Amino acid sequence: MEKTVSDLIRFRYNTMMAESPNGEWAWRVILERGSGFKEVMVERLIVNVPSFSKEDEMPVVGRKYHMACYGRLQLEDGVGIIDTPN
Repeated sequence: MEKTVSDLIRFRYNTMMAESPNGEWAWRVILERGSGFKEVMVERLIVNVPSFSKEDEMPVVGRKYHMACYGRLQLEDGVGIIDTPN
């Protein structure tokens, strides 16, 4: 199981899901660390922390609308789970 801590976690539905491997990657999870971003694709997403809506100007793709939260992302068998950092 991979664990990732992020300053801010953004997530949105993957409108390109049908073009992903086996059409399974339903969610884009964007991790923000300092001044950089890392995108992780997951089949299912479970969010166990308070979240809020956010409008962002993202590099390359422009304006996007996300749900966002602060927490820790764990990945297991294509499922992303966001919990409170320990």
